[in-house]
Amino acid sequence: MMKQYFCDELNNVLSCFHDRIMSCCSGQIGPIYYEGYRGQKIDWDNFKQIKPNAFSLLNDENIDKSPCKGCFFLRERKPEDVISPTFKFLNISHWTHCNCGCIYCARMSHSKGQITYKSAKSEYYDMIPLLKQLYKHDLLDRKNLIVNIQGGDISVLKEFEPMVKEFLKNGAFKFYILSNNIKYQPIIEKLLKKGIVDFTTSLDCATPEVYYKLKRVDKFKDSVENLKRYTKVNAGFGITVKYIVIEHINDNIEEITKFVNLMSDINVKTIEFMIDNKYVIFANLDETPLPSHYKDLYLHMKNLCEEKGINLILWSKTEYVINKYMLNTDD
Repeated sequence: MMKQYFCDELNNVLSCFHDRIMSCCSGQIGPIYYEGYRGQKIDWDNFKQIKPNAFSLLNDENIDKSPCKGCFFLRERKPEDVISPTFKFLNISHWTHCNCGCIYCARMSHSKGQITYKSAKSEYYDMIPLLKQLYKHDLLDRKNLIVNIQGGDISVLKEFEPMVKEFLKNGAFKFYILSNNIKYQPIIEKLLKKGIVDFTTSLDCATPEVYYKLKRVDKFKDSVENLKRYTKVNAGFGITVKYIVIEHINDNIEEITKFVNLMSDINVKTIEFMIDNKYVIFANLDETPLPSHYKDLYLHMKNLCEEKGINLILWSKTEYVINKYMLNTDD
């Protein structure tokens, strides 16, 4: 009997990037809904057909024709799996300007490393008109929609707050918002008070010196002070602070120890451990192995978080890499 496959990402996720609208996040594969979108008029009948067409290829007979072939999100289809006419998870990442210049940023080639401090429109297209069209054509779930906003930095995206209000007006269920946290955002405090946001900031260190090496701006104090303000809302729940491991900069036990201690001091409840994308996305780890001490770094952070009652989580692709290349070993 011919196997049928299914993908929850393909079924539920729509991603609006600066260069395209597609099903999956930028680190994965999948059908593209619109290449080079710049606010053009969309053929919505064609748009709605892309998802079912993609699912029609997810079987043993047609998988070689599918852009999803080889993706680790694919699984065998179950009888209860139904293709949804709406999207339940919307990724918004349609701008690249930012008020810092992280050396690991995947957008560096698009922003040319420029640092922006004033509020600005996206260099590519406005999100609100597209958002209104997606709602008009009943493509977004009005009861359970989860909105993930990331890109450059929200504090320099002029339409950030109006966009959040548009979602609230249409009944968005939950927000995931990523920011470098250099500028305080009152709308985020409002969402934290409502308990409908997971706010994530990537601090990656515990000292101004290391922060400057990673971010190329002298804003460590601003970021930490803003974090302290946010953690006073809802006793710190709804906030996650990332530690992205970058080789030769913060990949040492000392900085990790200081970082976990700092997070404990300011009442951060959740830390996310993440490995640099150059290993997770842009390298074949069978050919370019992870630095051997990364396993020690992860286990050290895990032990410290357990001691201090902090929840340690892993980004999905980091979790995949850790389980396959770091923990599944004989040593």
